Amino acid sequence: MTENGKVSLTISITRACRDQLRTMAAGRNFENPNQVTSASAIAREIIYEYLNAAEAAVKQHQQKEGQMNE
Repeated sequence: MTENGKVSLTISITRACRDQLRTMAAGRNFENPNQVTSASAIAREIIYEYLNAAEAAVKQHQQKEGQMNE
């Protein structure tokens, strides 16, 4: 998946998830104060990683199916 530009996406998550994302962002900000990280940036990374992994799994499955049909 390529990143051709960013668009806004609004999602609803539980307070616990929001708090966990904020805690993760605060940890990164503490580790590197020169690079500010937000909870939404962490969520974006998680979503990208998940989608890339899912896309790779689908491609791998399709390749296996194609090999089995030959």
